[in-house]
Formats: sequence, structure tokens, C-alpha cells
Amino acid sequence: MLRFYIVRHGQTLFNLKDRVQGWCDSPLTKLGQDQAKALYYTLKDVPFSCVYASISERAYDTALGIIGDRQISIHIDKRLKEFNFGHLEGEMNATLMEGKIGNFFEVASNEGWTLEGGENEAMVKERLVSFFDDITGKHHDETILITSHGLTIGTILKLLDFETYRAHLDKMKIGNCSVNVIEYENGKYHLVDINNVHYRDEGMKILENERGCNEINSFK
Repeated sequence: MLRFYIVRHGQTLFNLKDRVQGWCDSPLTKLGQDQAKALYYTLKDVPFSCVYASISERAYDTALGIIGDRQISIHIDKRLKEFNFGHLEGEMNATLMEGKIGNFFEVASNEGWTLEGGENEAMVKERLVSFFDDITGKHHDETILITSHGLTIGTILKLLDFETYRAHLDKMKIGNCSVNVIEYENGKYHLVDINNVHYRDEGMKILENERGCNEINSFK
């Protein structure tokens, strides 16, 4: 059986500024770096054989934070990038839906942002199908870490296990450094954990406690 841990990147500067961030990139904030390191603590016993990261810096740096000092190879893959929002990249998020009818996910699954020079869901699904076909052909009986983006991860979940996705639509606002787990066996995918922020939040407690202890020791 293959098991995938699929993680959204940590908080970025554009997340903080509420700006559109698809194919454009911005660095992880201090909080975003800490969120990635938090997952180092709570996922350190998961036997990842390798990591696949979106080509975007924010996803790659999140992968680095999660694996920490472990000697695990990272493969960069542009098929894991976020949706392309065309000329809306870098604008305020409030402008993303101007002139659109329906909610965000309805827009994405239809026209998307093709008129703005970007992508819709069908285009993103095409590259994701290619990615997972390649991965399941190369790997067997392994646990793999994937770092990607919020809307892309939602599309992955919808693509690979639609029934479970549909039953958990209330969880589909994927949080920074949330963990999603998918198992693959006998040609079928099964979503077993969705938008789980427990790993991140528990790791943040460990990180804060470690820093507190270091501060105390520095005064001794």
C-alpha cells in the first residue's frame, strides 16, 4: 500500500496581506516557518521514503522544515503548483471573484480564471492525474510526503476520492500546514484524513515549550 501525507505550505507574506497567490510566490512568514517546523516534531516518526514538493518556494521551504535533519530526498514537480490566476496574480483576494457568479469552488470547476489567462479545475486535474499516475507507477509500499497548495490539494482530494470529499465539504478550506492522508491500494485511492491541523497545533506547543526551556537555560 502507498500512503501519501499531503501538506499545504505554511503561512506566507501574501497570505498575511490577503493577496492572490497562485503561480506567483512569496516567502514563508516567521509563523509559516514555525508551522513547518511544528510538523517536524509531530511527523518525525513517519517513515517517509521521499518528498515531492511544488516548484513554488513556499512549498519547497515547507518540505525542508518538515523533514529537518532527516536525510530524505526532495523531488520538485511543477504539476503540484497552485492554480494559475492569470493577471489577477498579486491582486487583493477580494478582486478574485469580481464579476463571477457562484461560489469559489463552482467558479473553479467551470470557467475558472481562463479568461484572465489562468487555469480552471479541468486543467489542474489534467496535470495532477499525470503526477499521480507517475508516482503510483514508480513507488510501492511506501509513505510519501507531498507539499502543495490549498486549492490544488482540494482538487487532489476531489479527484482521487470524490465520495469522501463530497461527504466532508465543510472541511475543504485547507489550512496552512494542515495534513491530509490518502492511501492507495489495488488501483484505488482512499482519503483517511482531511485538513487535520492537530499535527501543526501540537507541534507548535512542542516548539514553544522547547524555546521556553532554551530561554530559561540561557539565564542559568
